[in-house]
Amino acid sequence: MGPLLETHFSILMAGMMAWGLLRKVMRGRVSEATVRALSRGLPGNITTDMDLELGDLADRAREIPTLAEHLREASAESAIESARALPEAAPFLERWDRFIDRYGHRGPGEIDISIPRWADDPASLVTSLVGMLGSEPGDHRRRHAAAVAEGEAAVEEILAASRGGLGLRYRLVRRLVAAVRAYLALREHGKFLVMQTLMRVRVAVVEAAGLAVQRGWLGHEDDAWMLTLGELVALFEGGDPAAMRGQIEQRRDDYARYARLVPPRVMTSDGEQPVPREVVELAPKELGGLAASAGTVEGVARVVLDPREQVLHAGEILVAPFTDPGWTPLFIHASGLVMEVGGLMTHGSVVAREYGLPAVVGVDGATTRIRTGQRIRVDGDRGRVTLLDEQEVGA
Repeated sequence: MGPLLETHFSILMAGMMAWGLLRKVMRGRVSEATVRALSRGLPGNITTDMDLELGDLADRAREIPTLAEHLREASAESAIESARALPEAAPFLERWDRFIDRYGHRGPGEIDISIPRWADDPASLVTSLVGMLGSEPGDHRRRHAAAVAEGEAAVEEILAASRGGLGLRYRLVRRLVAAVRAYLALREHGKFLVMQTLMRVRVAVVEAAGLAVQRGWLGHEDDAWMLTLGELVALFEGGDPAAMRGQIEQRRDDYARYARLVPPRVMTSDGEQPVPREVVELAPKELGGLAASAGTVEGVARVVLDPREQVLHAGEILVAPFTDPGWTPLFIHASGLVMEVGGLMTHGSVVAREYGLPAVVGVDGATTRIRTGQRIRVDGDRGRVTLLDEQEVGA
């Protein structure tokens, strides 16, 4: 896998360098917004393909009224299995099983191998699916087609603006545009490959943990995640289960304590935590952040801390602490994005640009200062979030 990831990283870096060089070559000839629009509707993005297939599943479920009602009413953890008792749900379930076969190794927080994947627990996927049921059939495909059209229009505008003279600029720009459109689409493939590998490791660890519980070495299968791989192997090679159980309890206590800590926005290599100075004054009821994806949208906020529990409905603005590929099904029917952490090239920012969603990231305390149901304005050009009703920020 190492050589494949090295190749993938090289290609991705080539795409980023091409994008940066294109900005310099076309400065003064097209707007910055046009250059940014090259990242809209990229062909071959495996995460986008996954989201579109999930949207197709929602369309199929919507065609079966009894199934749609069942998904809305049943527990997200058991909705799929209990739906197998509905004969009319068979066509949907066949497509669902194909989806899980291909994407079941993914899920929220997937970089943590101890967290269940969709194949283990599809609750977050079902919750996203339920949110999509309120959309118009085919809406996800139309939105993606619009993003593709916007990206292709940017290509044509840039190429047209580069013509003239001896044609050297045009040939260079044409090559750079092709690199941006092709290489940036591969950015998700590396993570997809890593997650497939981690899924195999996870299956092996879960199997070993189950065997350790049967033999009385561990009290619960989840205890295995409190051990290093070497310690788990040592347990099967004659290690002391009693000593390891003591380590497990101590690590659980440490884990719970660390989970309550709030990480600083900035930390130096020496451990210093400088407080960033607000350079631009904010208006009342306004939150500042980084402009991650252009455009402005007003709408109802939905604060999502756990995609397994909170349902994002069509047209709502997603307010989240962070996102990863396991969260991207929420982007299909969101109208905008606000994130507490992240920069211009973090997952949420990149996906928001590709989907054409206005986005502001790096907004301190966004999930506590914005409330679900509150109307907000997301200005992805200025990096500002405005509360349009209820109390002022910090009140």
